[in-house]
Amino acid sequence: MLLQLLCVLVSVQSMPRDIVGKESPSLRGVAWIQKINDVTPTIAKGKVNYLFFFQSWCPGCHSHGFPTLANLKKKFPDVNFIAVQTVFEGFNTNTKERALADVKTFGLDIPVGHDGTLGTPSPLMRRYRSGGTPWTVIIDKQGIVRFNEFRLQVKQGEELLNMLINEPMYELLPKERGGQELVGTKLKEPIFGKFSSPLTLYRWWTDTCPFCESSLPALDSLREKYEERGLTVIGVYHPKPPSKNVSEIEVLDGARAREFKGDVVIDDDWSQLKKWWLETEKRSATSVSFLVDSEGIVRFVHPGPVLFPSDEKQFAQENNDFQLLDRAIDALLSPPVRKVKTNE
Repeated sequence: MLLQLLCVLVSVQSMPRDIVGKESPSLRGVAWIQKINDVTPTIAKGKVNYLFFFQSWCPGCHSHGFPTLANLKKKFPDVNFIAVQTVFEGFNTNTKERALADVKTFGLDIPVGHDGTLGTPSPLMRRYRSGGTPWTVIIDKQGIVRFNEFRLQVKQGEELLNMLINEPMYELLPKERGGQELVGTKLKEPIFGKFSSPLTLYRWWTDTCPFCESSLPALDSLREKYEERGLTVIGVYHPKPPSKNVSEIEVLDGARAREFKGDVVIDDDWSQLKKWWLETEKRSATSVSFLVDSEGIVRFVHPGPVLFPSDEKQFAQENNDFQLLDRAIDALLSPPVRKVKTNE
């Protein structure tokens, strides 16, 4: 048994483990042994999803995983709960019949699946990069993985589910535009300030970039529109090529000449740009925009190079990108305070 466990751990450690912040893999190939209303289970967009991976002979599943699942199921009836037996060992014991019996023991009226055979250990487990069982995956309404770990405490689960249920829905850019895998991930704080505002929009720009010249006035219009509701817009100047000999006055004058009146900071050696953007994937532009909440969670990414509002047909993409960003900011910020006139 110990030898089996060690082999599994070694094989799992050889894979990239972290899929938090990425689009949730599909449930294809799972054999469904219990459906609700004869509906094939899926990751439901527009709802929060809770996946529980287990094995019938797993002591931790019975002592902790299933009780936590049952507890949260009672408290969150609108969450899409799904249990899947992801078998990677004990194939003669971790059967479909045992899996269904385990779920019924805990009074769970939820979809139940079985994945994995002696010749093919659970493919679903590998797609989700799970490290074994019990394993919990929580996916937000956008279909982005927000939790993917062994042990989930009930209180921790309550806090996360409450947060995700109350998150507003808004549209992201298509994933092929680049950078969308960062939505939902937590950034390390930049050297030029903490995540103190309810929502901060960072845009990297430089004075030799015509796309920045078109985008900065548009981003400043968002600052004016949402500043009272808690939006901060920061123009992050990065010289091309990187240089320590950057005049702060010239940078500020350059921002104002481009009709940008928000906060301006300097990333002279591109260290912050590399940390957040260039070192994570191959990128087509450096003029990226990040919309980040007070916890440092990325809520929207525009990969550049340009966005602005326009009624002209040739600028349809630029306008669409701007409108999506506008709506995301509006959805994420608290509603404006209504001022009610009183009769004196």
